[in-house]
Amino acid sequence: MALLLALCAAGCGSRKPRIVVWIEVDTLRADALGCYGNHATGENGVLPTPNLDALAADGQRFEHAYSTAPWTIPSLVSQLSGEWPWEHGVRRLLEIAPAESVPLVPRMRELGWRTAGVTTNFIATSKQGFGRGFERFDDSLAQGHEGSHSPEALAKLLGFGDELAGDPGKGLFLFGWLFEPHYRYEEHAGLRFGPEYHGSLKGDEELNDLLARREQLTAEDALFLRGRYQSEVAYVDRAIGEFVAELKRRGWYDEALIVFTADHGEEILDHGWIGHSVTLHEELVHVPWIVKLPASEAAARKGKSVEDVVSLIDLPATLLDWMGAQPRSPNGGLLGHSRSLLPVLRTGERSARRWVYLHTDFEPVLDSALAPEKRGNAWGVIDAQTALKWVVDHKHSPPRGSLYDLAHDPLEKNDLFERLGPGREAPAAALARTARASARGARAGRRRCCPEEPWIAPPADLDGAGPALLQERR
Repeated sequence: MALLLALCAAGCGSRKPRIVVWIEVDTLRADALGCYGNHATGENGVLPTPNLDALAADGQRFEHAYSTAPWTIPSLVSQLSGEWPWEHGVRRLLEIAPAESVPLVPRMRELGWRTAGVTTNFIATSKQGFGRGFERFDDSLAQGHEGSHSPEALAKLLGFGDELAGDPGKGLFLFGWLFEPHYRYEEHAGLRFGPEYHGSLKGDEELNDLLARREQLTAEDALFLRGRYQSEVAYVDRAIGEFVAELKRRGWYDEALIVFTADHGEEILDHGWIGHSVTLHEELVHVPWIVKLPASEAAARKGKSVEDVVSLIDLPATLLDWMGAQPRSPNGGLLGHSRSLLPVLRTGERSARRWVYLHTDFEPVLDSALAPEKRGNAWGVIDAQTALKWVVDHKHSPPRGSLYDLAHDPLEKNDLFERLGPGREAPAAALARTARASARGARAGRRRCCPEEPWIAPPADLDGAGPALLQERR
């Protein structure tokens, strides 16, 4: 009996902990990854993202995933709260996020999970409230726009994991936020991308200087900037590859739930801008989202591409569902309006979310000649059933509406709101007419309801977002 007890104790002590790993990369557009269609090669044939591609092959890739906002703070808070940006209201640079707006990690602690995080983003530190709920949190590498610190940050995260694994509770939650490839785009030896460049750019220009002269920049200049950006992406990918190798060495990888995504993308002269925050174009809000389930749950879904249009607002409920959280709210939600996508990942069920909302309300911290152009004030919605995207930009007076058929125009080159007239036969013609009517109604102050999403505050639909767009078709 004593021998059996000793063997049991030894076996229990060596049991691998349950592990959730969430890695988020700042400013990463989906089309920068090989698994999202980037077939470019760099110097000596180096691939853009071989390690993330391998992770996607071991897991599943959401082909059409969207952030809630085109810049860090509102997007991250939506992921930590399950609320849309206009609901949580945390939408200013260097603003302190109140405790009620970042409840996800504290909720994990209540469930008995040990928590650790690192960040290299200087606007998402413990000082701004983003360390709440973490037992271990390091933001010492959040040093600004220069320097690349992904390898050091992920090493710190592994160190925290090793420390907490001695007493893992219900499991370990490890969160890593990596700042590159945020501008300034830095080139990394052995990871150079793009054609040979003979233009005037050096790569160390201030972003405001580039923006001031953006109308004079050429296609060659854009390729140069995209190559520098891609070098940063490849550098992050290499750091993530080393991190995954360490997870495997510890025996944690196979049974870990691993989530990889980005807070938003980046425009590199796609629509005449450099950077983010300002508009809701695809290069800014379409983000990569990869989920690797534990090997015991992956089954036939391994390597699949999920075609549903989904929002990162559903990331927190997906994590909590896997951790075993029970609903708290009367409507059965796990956190805010977040809905678990675990059934989608496990069995291939369709996502229940019809409307994916987008929002930006950005004000520059520093006043400058560019400040009015750097403002962002727009609402948007994507109909997950038709892939139609409607945006109203309030930076202009009167507000400007745009309508895109993403299924046939993923680069948003053809604005149907401008080009489709009444009575014209086209897949989105009826919706275009409704969009125009909705925009006119918004300017006239008429409000429409959102029957499928009754919790959406009226201002959202007042701006033309929501099921009211399909009213004519019904």
